[in-house]
Amino acid sequence: MPVGKTYDIVYLSLGEKDITAKVTVKDEPRQNIKLTLRFKRREVYPTAAANPATPGAEPPLPPAPVFELEGVVFASNRSELLPDSHPRLDSVVEYMTYKKSARIEVSGHTDNVGSSKKNKALSLKRAQSVRDYLIAKGIDGDRIEAVGRGDEAPTASNDTKEGQAANRRIEAREL
Repeated sequence: MPVGKTYDIVYLSLGEKDITAKVTVKDEPRQNIKLTLRFKRREVYPTAAANPATPGAEPPLPPAPVFELEGVVFASNRSELLPDSHPRLDSVVEYMTYKKSARIEVSGHTDNVGSSKKNKALSLKRAQSVRDYLIAKGIDGDRIEAVGRGDEAPTASNDTKEGQAANRRIEAREL
């Protein structure tokens, strides 16, 4: 590594903002540089009233956060990934390449237009398309689960075009 320069370091994240830092390498021979990054996951626990705990017991860990993979888009009413999706999915590939222990669930979601059965099948095919893309980029398929949720978990009202568009999404969570 060339000395006497400043380098940008990026800690990759599946869904949150990547953490960046700058490190200056002095203009000296034979250096050992140690970098330590302490990451603390934000913990969200149920309230005591909603889930009374045994006195002194540790509350259960919350489920892993779910992240919308914004920018992952498909041909209308199809499971074909559009090229505009590649940059976002490439960041997932990079994350999984460097975090060898990571396993993820990719879930497809739809709006409620059409039959629930067709929406569920389409959402699964879209999640599988994302999984196939990640595998084609070198990620082991055993590390990726594809799930179709159809219109079961809307994030917005399906009463407007904007709400329907928000509900057509791909999400990921680390297992």
